[in-house]
Amino acid sequence: MEVFEFRGVDNLYVAKVTKDDSTGYTCETPVKLAPVAEIGKTTESNSEAHYYDNKALIVINSEGADEITLTIAPPELEMLAKITGRAFDETTGMLIDTVRDNAYYAIMYRTKGTDGKYRYVSRLKGQFNIPDETNATENDGTDTNNTQITFTGIYTEHEFTKGKYSETTQTWEPGSAKGIVVDTRYGLANVSGFFAQVQTPDTVSASGTVNVTGVTLTPSTAALEVDEELQLTATVTPASATDKSVSYASSNNSIATVTAGGKVKGIAAGSAVITVTTTDGSFEDVCAVTVTS
Repeated sequence: MEVFEFRGVDNLYVAKVTKDDSTGYTCETPVKLAPVAEIGKTTESNSEAHYYDNKALIVINSEGADEITLTIAPPELEMLAKITGRAFDETTGMLIDTVRDNAYYAIMYRTKGTDGKYRYVSRLKGQFNIPDETNATENDGTDTNNTQITFTGIYTEHEFTKGKYSETTQTWEPGSAKGIVVDTRYGLANVSGFFAQVQTPDTVSASGTVNVTGVTLTPSTAALEVDEELQLTATVTPASATDKSVSYASSNNSIATVTAGGKVKGIAAGSAVITVTTTDGSFEDVCAVTVTS
């Protein structure tokens, strides 16, 4: 690659982490946080030699959390309340400085180089601090005040398929992650839909593929009698997506079952929810089914 320096940052997105455990990692749809002026990252790390027989025989390494400082234009109060765990009253446009709801978030952004190419960044899990705020009187100068928020990033509990790479076996092994960085200078990754969902080590695809951005299940509601069947239709977007495969599941197989092809059958009186999930991106939609005898 050619020599370059960083000169630009944009597209700062945030998404609430809704699931992070051994069974999976999911987030809400990313939304823009605010216009961004600067992003800085530091990671506290230490290395220390331990001595045996008067020799340094072992080096112990430790790594702390990522401290990511976001310098942004003052965000809307509703967004500020959300990411800092405060309450927001939509009827009055009022932020209430109440006890925090300490939810985890993911952030994404991209940095621009002097060569005009980008690095796309996704930080998978962390929390925002309560930002410091300074307001000064107007004068005859051009000074203004912005907002600085610190995002403390940590490792996910979920272990991704591409977690660790073994040089010995030259294969990927499961592992947790703090984030990913995709550099377009290699020309290998598809970043066309990078901000449509929170990107993980397992969702970034090779160039030439088209990522899924959503799925719609029709009908969205259905009424069946016992032993009656109904074919559901899953429409994956965009139409040019490389992998349009989906899977179906019923919330209650004793009420309604669903086949791998999306055909629902009423089993007994009651209610069940049929969920379709895309293989690429794990996007979901549902159909609420009512079965009568």
